[in-house]
Amino acid sequence: MKAFTVAALLASMAVTTIAQAQIYKWEADNCSYKGDFNTKKYSAAQIKNSHFVLEGLTRTNLDSFFPPMSIDALDKLSMKDLDILTEEYKKVKSNAERLNVVPEARGYKQELLKSIDGEYEQNQLTILAYLNPREALKQSPQMCKQYIEPLLQNETVVQNRWKKFVEEQIQEQGQHGAEQLASYRNIAMTRYQEEKASNPAKYARINLITFGFSNCVNEQVYHADSEKVFSNQQKLNKTLFGKSFKQTCYE
Repeated sequence: MKAFTVAALLASMAVTTIAQAQIYKWEADNCSYKGDFNTKKYSAAQIKNSHFVLEGLTRTNLDSFFPPMSIDALDKLSMKDLDILTEEYKKVKSNAERLNVVPEARGYKQELLKSIDGEYEQNQLTILAYLNPREALKQSPQMCKQYIEPLLQNETVVQNRWKKFVEEQIQEQGQHGAEQLASYRNIAMTRYQEEKASNPAKYARINLITFGFSNCVNEQVYHADSEKVFSNQQKLNKTLFGKSFKQTCYE
């Protein structure tokens, strides 16, 4: 589990005092950046935290749990995973709440907190769907309940819903053209037949929960628009550094 610390964001940062201004330098994504900022308005720590917040809107902030994609991973799943996830969530969110950012980044900080909440909701409900589907059903978005309702019935219903889910996925590929649809259909049905012959009960749950339910919940929780985040990063740097802002990128 990664520690959610401000220090983890940047590879390097140097500050050089020049009268009432300072030169702030940092590196990210094979690029180096620098600019002068007014020390009467901002601190270097506030700028670092503000960049960290914006970066957090385009990455995964919780990484202690990943939905099972194999029978081995499914067999190892337990309520301990939920305890670990909840502990991580509380720590990550608490650290984010304490971040002192520049005034112009306070809205982005609130977006990050919403994003962390969304990650937790998706992962928490996914674990519950596997281990306590009745409770997951109570907490789930309405449109996502269709994937776990069969789990509260009998195995025949589960198997029928799995087959229907595979067919739904195939139909979604129709928008990409007949040739791609035919290719995807062959791959999807081959995989379905192999999994059904191997362990139909467990593979049905992996498909319905990991690929159906969890993805459905993910579509309902908050996610920042990546293009808007990039635009906001540029806007913030312009506000902080003005014409002194310089960017150098390397191949």
